[in-house]
Amino acid sequence: LIFFPLMGEFERSWPEGIRVVLYFMAMLWVFQGIGIVCDKFMEGIEEMTSTETYKWVEVGKGLWLKKTSKVWNGTIANLTLMALGSSAP
Repeated sequence: LIFFPLMGEFERSWPEGIRVVLYFMAMLWVFQGIGIVCDKFMEGIEEMTSTETYKWVEVGKGLWLKKTSKVWNGTIANLTLMALGSSAP
């Protein structure tokens, strides 16, 4: 691989088993970090798409009804924001 060994020739002197374990632990650490970032991203998407707007509508003489509607269509918003976040079309 191009980037390995990370610490040059000194790392090649380590037993292969130790290097395998350390690389595996590093991969788990990176994947956990990616998982945390993705969770925070999805929390942001959920917060934005849960925004609602209110409108008062007169349904009769002096009788008003408060109508609630979502600002974003959830499916379209999720697809659009995930595409923007991952820079994928």
